[in-house]
Amino acid sequence: MNRLRADVLGQSYPEFSVVLPDGWEEFTTTQAAQAALMGRASERLSAAHRPELAAQLRAITTRAFSKMRATGTERFYIQTRAWSNDLLLPLSITASVREATAQKTLDAQVADLIRTRGATALRDDRRFVRWESESTLALGTERARQYTTTYLTPIPGTERREALHLVAVAVAPADGSVPRSHPLVAGMFELSDAVVSTLHWSTR
Repeated sequence: MNRLRADVLGQSYPEFSVVLPDGWEEFTTTQAAQAALMGRASERLSAAHRPELAAQLRAITTRAFSKMRATGTERFYIQTRAWSNDLLLPLSITASVREATAQKTLDAQVADLIRTRGATALRDDRRFVRWESESTLALGTERARQYTTTYLTPIPGTERREALHLVAVAVAPADGSVPRSHPLVAGMFELSDAVVSTLHWSTR
């Protein structure tokens, strides 16, 4: 369970938690978390006799953490332990705070998302709006397809002026051979929908 904070205002938001699948973990975006994850990845590469990939992975990890910090990401969730069939999903979920502006309230932003992005309620749960997008992603010298599902839900006690912004990203080959409709990709977003739907706020 974690407490979100607005760094500039020093405002404290309610605590929140989500239920994660087996093998998944929650992380912060601190330097310590970055170093710990990189250390674990390096150990796995050494065990797999691929230490030459460590430098490339370090560069990718550094860019990813820098981007998360720049966009105000508070927490992220990834699978760190493979399931019994050795499946390790190329899926991550990040959580950050999104604020209304003087020009556009949060409700107006949601209305725009419904009109321009086709946003809908999450499984009829009207706490959330959900929309999909895709883009091309650079991974070192390679490129990949990035499928994204974004969720937005108001933070209690903020009079609908702040929202928790959750983004699930799945990575696939850049050539489009694995479309969003592929059972593996579709299954990953069914999983992210299920995780986000467990969001619970505590005002204690």
